[in-house]
Amino acid sequence: MKFDRVDRGVERWLLLTFYALIILTVAIEVIRRFALDYSSVWGEELSRYAFIYLAWLAAAAAVRDRAHIRIDVLVNLGGPRAQRLGWWLADIATLVLAVWALWLSLSPVLTSLQFGSVTAGLRVSQAIFLAAIPIGFLVVVWRVVQSMLADVRRMRRGEPPFSGHKLFD
Repeated sequence: MKFDRVDRGVERWLLLTFYALIILTVAIEVIRRFALDYSSVWGEELSRYAFIYLAWLAAAAAVRDRAHIRIDVLVNLGGPRAQRLGWWLADIATLVLAVWALWLSLSPVLTSLQFGSVTAGLRVSQAIFLAAIPIGFLVVVWRVVQSMLADVRRMRRGEPPFSGHKLFD
């Protein structure tokens, strides 16, 4: 229970931090551009990379809550067994895709580390920002495994599978 709070809390705080960083940086840059007639190179770059991290962490959070975009009409047509099978197939497909994408996304990070490339504005290692994709997919893999384990626990208790949080009914 305590691990679950930490698990969700870290993710939420990271999402909030990246979101606040984007808003703060863009606001400062707008003020600087229009009030001082000057803007920095690093402001646009920092907000762009914060947005990339925000997007990948939010994708993982959506996988955890099964709130990502999906077409679940066929899954919801059957009974609890068919729903469970449908969710398992969807989770397995997501897991395969995430592991494959994780593997593919490691190459640019390693290449950046090998050649020591840096960003144009911030002048820091580009690998830090390229790592957002493998980190995001690693967290997606973690969330899918958590979801599958939670489905097994629900099945053992005789409960229907978790169908996610719905935005619209």
